[in-house]
Amino acid sequence: MKINYNMSAYVANARLLQNEDMLTQSLERLSSGYRINHASDDPAGMAISSKMKSQIRGLDQANRNSKDGISVLETTEGALSEVNSILQRMRELAVQSGNDTYTQEDLQAMQDEIEELKEEIDRISKDTEFNKLRVLDGSMSSRIYANTREVTLMEASSNLRVGDYNFTVLEEAKKAVYQGTAVTGADLNGNVVPKGMIDINGYKVRFTGEENNAEEIFEKLRDACEIGEVTLTAGAAGDESYTFGKILNFESKFEGLSEKVEIKCDNEDIAKFFGIPTTLLANGEDAKVTADPNDFSPSATLITKGNRVTITERNGVSLGFTIEEGALERERAKTGNATASLAVELNVTDVGKMVFQVGANEKETISISIPEVSTRTLYIDEVDVTTINGTDRSLLALDNALAKVTAIRSEIGATQNRLDYATDNLDEVTGDMTSALSRIEDVDMATEMSTYTQMNVLVQAATSVLGQANDIPEQVLQLLQ
Repeated sequence: MKINYNMSAYVANARLLQNEDMLTQSLERLSSGYRINHASDDPAGMAISSKMKSQIRGLDQANRNSKDGISVLETTEGALSEVNSILQRMRELAVQSGNDTYTQEDLQAMQDEIEELKEEIDRISKDTEFNKLRVLDGSMSSRIYANTREVTLMEASSNLRVGDYNFTVLEEAKKAVYQGTAVTGADLNGNVVPKGMIDINGYKVRFTGEENNAEEIFEKLRDACEIGEVTLTAGAAGDESYTFGKILNFESKFEGLSEKVEIKCDNEDIAKFFGIPTTLLANGEDAKVTADPNDFSPSATLITKGNRVTITERNGVSLGFTIEEGALERERAKTGNATASLAVELNVTDVGKMVFQVGANEKETISISIPEVSTRTLYIDEVDVTTINGTDRSLLALDNALAKVTAIRSEIGATQNRLDYATDNLDEVTGDMTSALSRIEDVDMATEMSTYTQMNVLVQAATSVLGQANDIPEQVLQLLQ
């Protein structure tokens, strides 16, 4: 028998300590609900669960992002719905203006309402916000940068690829122009306008044969020209006040091949008095523009209407811009070349698009381009039902504007539906990943309770055995008696 080293007590104590450690670990798991409380519990499981937690939290935030995206699109679509209603009212007024039962004063009243509606569209464009972000002023649209200030109103379809696009402006659009001749002698009829009628682009103005006040005569003719969509000036330079016999200059209000100055006089005397033929017709010209064939497919169609240029691909991709009036003239003056063309390079970027982060990782996004929706970008800022062709022009412009707004709303609706699906998917993925994380990290309470009971019994047993082991050296005293 030995007394220096009680091996039985050592063994019992070691087992007791082991059992106590396992009991403590079991108590920690039961109280926390986690199987892994320290990296040492399961190093591989800890690494996996850490990444999964990061992913789940990212998915939760992405879900909230998607719902925020839906909210901003709902706000934008609601504003566009009002713009659509305004355009419908403007079109209704344009249809109404086409009826000859209304006087010029009635048409002006209709135009007054149209002007107010235009202002409301521009207000909606400027003031519609979500979280201080303006959504209809063009700041949420793809940015297009030009190499020259001579082009404006640049616009691109949302599916246009990012990159550079090159055009060459050979000739800019021209207005229809006619310059009369100076009048002297008997043709002035003693400074009294001969009786007759002048038709200006379809609008008729009559003279009784008694008018002899130059200022009033010119004002009457100028008002008729304005209704006929023609600008009237006097003098060789077109900047002088009218006196009898002076040259009259007629210029269409707009540029383009469809614009004209057509004047008909019902008798030769009144034509001679104003220095114009009994019948004249002058037409404008559209801009002449070419596109770099390397930037577009052979099937691309380039259309010019006045100074407005649009190129369209078969798949609906389009790019457009407007040439500033006098751009080519300024370019030629700058270069000193009377036949110089204007090179236009448009750089289309993704900058400005509204991007929604709908995933937990990089590049998991959904983007949408919301263009500026104003009277300027809808090309209805010059809608005027008081002119001779005002009804037809207005109906065409408003139909195009309605189509553009409808297309924007359609794209917003499609993106909103996509975000709805993304939200549903995020909910499903988050649920599945949370379930997987639970299997890795959470403790099985029933199994762990069994372990706890086992360890608790073993600790009690080891404690009892240790007490007995400690009593063994006392047996030596019996030998010493």
